[in-house]
Amino acid sequence: MGNKGFHRSVLASSLALALMAPQAFAQSAMAGSNPPSAPQASSSATPSGQPDKDKAVQMKAVTVTGSMIPRVEIEGPAPVVTITGAQIKQQGFTTLWEFLDSLPQMGQTQDPASWGSTSVNARSVNLRNLGPGFSLLMIDGHRVVDYPQPMNSQSNFQNYNNLPTGMIDRVEILASGASSIYGSDAVAGVVNVILKKNYQGDHLQVTGGGATRGGRTYGDVNFFGGRSGDNWHVVYNLEKSNRTALWGMDRPYQDSVADAGYGAWGPAARMFGYQYDAAGSIALSAMNGNGHYLTPPAGTCGKFSNSQLSQSHTVSTNGTQITGVTNNGYYCSQPALFQNWVLTPGSRSNNGYVAGEYDFSNGLQLYGSAALYDTVGISNTQLWGEGTGAFYDKTTGQVISQAVRQFTAQELGTSGNTHDREQNWNITGGLRGTVFDGKFNWDLSLNTQKYIVREDYTAFNQTAANNFFLGKQLGTTTVSGYSAINNGGSATLPVYAMNWQQWWNPITPQQYSQFSVNGENTASSWLDQVQLRVNGDLFRIPWADDSVGWAAVLEFAHNGFLLSPDPRGNDSATFVNPFYANNTGGGTRQRGSFGTEFRVPVLSSLTWTISGRLDKYRDASSADVARTWGTGIEWRPYAGLLLRGTYGTNFKAPDMQAVYQTGSTIPVGIYEDYLSCINAIKAGNTNSTWCNGSAQRPQSQYYTQYTDGSRLLLPQTGHSWTYGFVWQIPGVRGLSMSADYWHMGVDNTIEYLGYDTILSDEAGCLTGVQPVGSTGLAPYIRYPQGSQYCKMVEAMVQRNADGTIASVHSGPINVASTYVSGIDASLDFKRHTDDYGDFRASINYTDNLSYKNRTVASDPLLNTRYDRVASKVTWIGDWTRGNWNVAISGQRVGTLRSPGYGGCEVLDNGTFPNTGDADCVVYKGHVPVWITWNTAIGWQFSPDIKATFTVSNIFNKVASIPYYAGGFEFVTTGQTAGEYNGREIFLSFDYKLD
Repeated sequence: MGNKGFHRSVLASSLALALMAPQAFAQSAMAGSNPPSAPQASSSATPSGQPDKDKAVQMKAVTVTGSMIPRVEIEGPAPVVTITGAQIKQQGFTTLWEFLDSLPQMGQTQDPASWGSTSVNARSVNLRNLGPGFSLLMIDGHRVVDYPQPMNSQSNFQNYNNLPTGMIDRVEILASGASSIYGSDAVAGVVNVILKKNYQGDHLQVTGGGATRGGRTYGDVNFFGGRSGDNWHVVYNLEKSNRTALWGMDRPYQDSVADAGYGAWGPAARMFGYQYDAAGSIALSAMNGNGHYLTPPAGTCGKFSNSQLSQSHTVSTNGTQITGVTNNGYYCSQPALFQNWVLTPGSRSNNGYVAGEYDFSNGLQLYGSAALYDTVGISNTQLWGEGTGAFYDKTTGQVISQAVRQFTAQELGTSGNTHDREQNWNITGGLRGTVFDGKFNWDLSLNTQKYIVREDYTAFNQTAANNFFLGKQLGTTTVSGYSAINNGGSATLPVYAMNWQQWWNPITPQQYSQFSVNGENTASSWLDQVQLRVNGDLFRIPWADDSVGWAAVLEFAHNGFLLSPDPRGNDSATFVNPFYANNTGGGTRQRGSFGTEFRVPVLSSLTWTISGRLDKYRDASSADVARTWGTGIEWRPYAGLLLRGTYGTNFKAPDMQAVYQTGSTIPVGIYEDYLSCINAIKAGNTNSTWCNGSAQRPQSQYYTQYTDGSRLLLPQTGHSWTYGFVWQIPGVRGLSMSADYWHMGVDNTIEYLGYDTILSDEAGCLTGVQPVGSTGLAPYIRYPQGSQYCKMVEAMVQRNADGTIASVHSGPINVASTYVSGIDASLDFKRHTDDYGDFRASINYTDNLSYKNRTVASDPLLNTRYDRVASKVTWIGDWTRGNWNVAISGQRVGTLRSPGYGGCEVLDNGTFPNTGDADCVVYKGHVPVWITWNTAIGWQFSPDIKATFTVSNIFNKVASIPYYAGGFEFVTTGQTAGEYNGREIFLSFDYKLD
């Protein structure tokens, strides 16, 4: 038994870093960075942290994420990543999400500033690229309440951004399916956050830093400590942190629409300079009835910040030939449109945590914990603007087809930003003990959580703005013969007496307040759960010299949510909110679950695990009972080698947002109208703005996206399997490697057809063609015209009499399938020397071999692996000697296809040939690999004081703009969430107070 314990402990040490984060330092190397008495996440063979080759060590049985049965071995059938909170913070990660997003197993999620985001202050993770809703977040083994607001107005997710690292003892990440243990959502994996429970004394940590390019200034004060007596122990933590926002103006290389890749520059832009009006970057303009700009009075543009006089041109083409040029006149443009848009929101957090245990004389232990997270997020995207639509101007006696004005930051004053004020509490109490003379352990716990979000913002009163600039309507009149009005036909227009003095001059914040409206959206979610866990050994198997382990869990849970947007949001004429969304809905769900697990030592070298779970739901959906099972095997044919594998079925219950959502609406102002684009190309207009999917439309061309829930939804079901090995390489002390193949599939996935997909398929189904750029047409072959799918998407789009889009309707359906597979591998080396200190080197690799997805069963199941990051490699080398600790780490994120991949390359004149044309060269561009290096240097001044200097992204790298990229956030490549940040430096001081 002693020899067996030693070899397993070596493998445990190897696995602890097998899938470590790119900047996460090795456990032994960072031991000095932890405060005295801080626990270590990985087990080591001796208390000093270095394996003793002469001693066998018997490890204590512990419960590791992925199983309910305590075991001696940290490694099990599937690999688990473990890292301490101190190590996470040491690298400059300020939240759990920042750390998790750096893991090789993570795909990219929605960037926080993306247009129309309804959850700008929250972050999700995307394990194995299956999506944010397919992984489970737990705290101390308890499921975490959902974030109240839906992602993209559609789905539930859990917020990883509000968990400060100061409260975290360690994090365990299982990147494979585990529904047979944990139930719903554990399809791609589980993240289990273990909060601090044991500490003696008081400790203060102060950290400051920020990005050297500007923005993202960070400050954090973290106080934690603990006290204990003969039969009690309590720990406490208070943390206050502040992170300033990163604005577009902080990264001037991409704050203008003209920063778009040159491949996105059309014929007019290449001939006359960037056409800001075609991209929606108008500061101030007015256009007559024939579509010609009225030249602003001399000096007008210079009165406004970020404004210049620009000339508009339209270039006519016939195929790839330029046939004519039209001068549209002068207007005031705003080149740096995105300077006041947020790239990463700022935040201010105040968090507290307390936990304690009390031991009774009869062997019972009472325990409890309470955590409160209070966060304020600061964000902004486009500032408000005024778009009039067509009218007859009595002041000048002419028809105005459209007048557009973008308010500036100076005009808005401080009312442009949005503040997300969040409170989240998590309270747990429980009692644990043993029965049958200590043979079985039991643990009964109660947990309650609530999450409240209040979004304070300034909404826009369109009617008041119209009154300010246009005055009251003076009746109507009928006009005809104007090319920009009903194609020259007859039209009835409202009559106004435009106040041109106010239109052509800046206004004050006091004047702006006449049509600004203070608004507040509130949302809340809650979760109450009771859990009883039992585990122990059933009987001993003599030939295996081990016992059959058993565990069971019984759970009851009640959860719900309520979305309460500002009721004035129903009137888009007088109240438009900056989220461009009006999410409504609410409902509750009850769940009862029972699960069990057996761990059977078939032989002394072979262990078999099998588990099963039943989840019963009561809600408004069609979900009823979900049954899942899983199995795993561990074979140790000889000392130092572990062969392992797992198989399991998984499921995800229908998102409550998808079930209970009631007519949520989002005004959409950036889109491509494929049908209007096709009609324009057919009419010979090959420079139509309808073909520009990144153009910001005037408010008169916004349409409303409606999203409703469905009571017919069923659980999403799936499966997963893994197999691999861990090997301590013979003959090289301290060298080990691991490799695991994984496969996951999800069927019956709930799918919301995106508005771009709906509009594209609507146009193809109606016309039989699809646009190629703004100049060509190609056959539409995705679905047959007249098919059921075509009838469905055609009915989803409502258009106005002039052909513009009025609304797009979408809802959730169980229809899609996704299958992913890949390989995780690691190589780890560590060596202790008496004279030169301790060394460690580790390389971790994930290769996403396939990503296959289809919307409906008739779709082909194609491998679109290179549409997202195909591989990630992380590495670390560190050295510890005496009071010094130095580490170098890095990350390589693989390439993926650039925007425009597979289409024809743009010609020198800015036009695109059609596929199959002689001058069509298929574009095969890829986004370059992303490589960053990081370092941390620590110095222990005394037993009570330590300083650590950390540099993330040493060479100050930022992502490049792809050749065909255009629109806000040009470099949303999907490689990393830190593509704008550049180098960040932090200095941290640790003080042991007693």
